[in-house]
Amino acid sequence: MVKQVLKAAIVIAVLLTVASPAWAGSINVILDDPTVGGGPLAYFLPYGSNSPYSMTWQSCGGYPTTGPVPPNEPAAGYLNCLAIVNNTGTAITDLILSIPDSSADTFLCSVSGFTTGFSCSASSSGGIETLEFTGIPGFLNNTEIYIGVGCAASNPAVGCTDTGTQNVSGLGNPTVLVPTYDPSTLVLLMAGMSMLAMASIRRYA
Repeated sequence: MVKQVLKAAIVIAVLLTVASPAWAGSINVILDDPTVGGGPLAYFLPYGSNSPYSMTWQSCGGYPTTGPVPPNEPAAGYLNCLAIVNNTGTAITDLILSIPDSSADTFLCSVSGFTTGFSCSASSSGGIETLEFTGIPGFLNNTEIYIGVGCAASNPAVGCTDTGTQNVSGLGNPTVLVPTYDPSTLVLLMAGMSMLAMASIRRYA
């Protein structure tokens, strides 16, 4: 009887191991180097606007052949895309992509090119995947970036070699956040530092 129970437990464990990729897997993400201008299918971040920006996934440029991403851009080899134009009037040095994910996938994030100075980090909490791109000089004003999520198939695009088609069916529509910093906090910080400096001068005067 004990042997039968052990055999059943082993069979269940094997089945769970084999079946687990059905609801969770790896999803690659790429942010392409910016291009000047902006295509008509892009999301425009208007001058003086504030995040969050709610967006809907777009088809990519290369796979399939319609969409906002030119075929020569790495993101064209992905399934879900965003084309975003920065018209806010200033460079964006911190851009956060928030994606609902019902499949508990593992996100692998990368940046194509080096002009933004961006690096990427990925974290997950409560069914929300957060991808944060930070760096200097950042996403400059009047330029366009492409973000690709999920490899369409094994292809030469960055991150998509030998991946096969990745499952993005569990992903909801994304929200883009651009953190801003209250200038008043900087004023208070400068005032505090000035008071400390004056106190130090008086102490040794």
